[in-house]
Amino acid sequence: MTTARSIDYWGIVTRSGAIAWNHRFLWFFGFFASAGGGGDFGSWGERGFDEARDFLTSHIELLAVIIMGLVFLWLVLVVLSFISKGALLSCISRVDAGERVRFEEGWRAGTKAFWGMLGITVIAAVVFLVVTAVCGFAVVLPLMGGAAGIAIGIFIGAILAIPYILFLLLLTFTVVYAEREYVIRGGGVTDALSAGWELTRTYFRQSLLMWLVTVVSSMAFVISLLIVLVAIAMPFILIGIANPIAGLILGIPVGLVVLVLTISAYSTYEHSLWTLMYRDLTGLSEAVSVVATEPPAPETPADRWDMAEGRSDEEL
Repeated sequence: MTTARSIDYWGIVTRSGAIAWNHRFLWFFGFFASAGGGGDFGSWGERGFDEARDFLTSHIELLAVIIMGLVFLWLVLVVLSFISKGALLSCISRVDAGERVRFEEGWRAGTKAFWGMLGITVIAAVVFLVVTAVCGFAVVLPLMGGAAGIAIGIFIGAILAIPYILFLLLLTFTVVYAEREYVIRGGGVTDALSAGWELTRTYFRQSLLMWLVTVVSSMAFVISLLIVLVAIAMPFILIGIANPIAGLILGIPVGLVVLVLTISAYSTYEHSLWTLMYRDLTGLSEAVSVVATEPPAPETPADRWDMAEGRSDEEL
């Protein structure tokens, strides 16, 4: 694992694109494995706030049911996210190894890896929160000491900025490799995290370059998606000029379908980037290429007799 390796980044990009396009059933896993986004909330006026408060206080049971439903939906999405990520990593690795995969096999691999993937995420989240809290207190506490304290807090923040960014990159790469180690090679969570850290420590520069590849890919994806959505929206905008309701009824479902499909495809592609990177760093891709280039063993008369005998038994 400590041997230096030359990474073909463009080869990884093309292989990832081919996997995402040629195995479109993986988009299901890619959609649920992708990270969700947040939203912004507008400001309310005082009257609207009072009306909302009165409504909620007079419908407390309804509010409780809605909250329980949202929590249940969130839990379902979390479970699907971990299962889908495990399924995606397993299928991508098997496809790169030249194997044929099916949706059911991916789903079984994802359910099998669920608890391990959850464990890796929980451990990483604890490490992130502890380090972030320590850095935050180191910056915030001096700010309470007046003008001198503010200067000290800013100075400490400036000193900690680069190490904290480095910590985030190291943690991210470790988790990315640990997840693939756990799903593809098996073993325990601690073993996977140890292997992930070893890969990150040994190949940090290569991992940083792959991260830059994902950043550029994300920017290209967002720009392409905006162009596609604008092109698709134009006919519905023209319809909406004549009939706004018809434009919305026809345009919104089409836009949502395009958005879901493109996000799912890109998620599959991005997970493929890091999975193929992991396979190249650990030598799994080399092992596959060696096996693929070995000439098949010559067929002996005994082999032909066994095959003929097997067919006879099946016919009987």
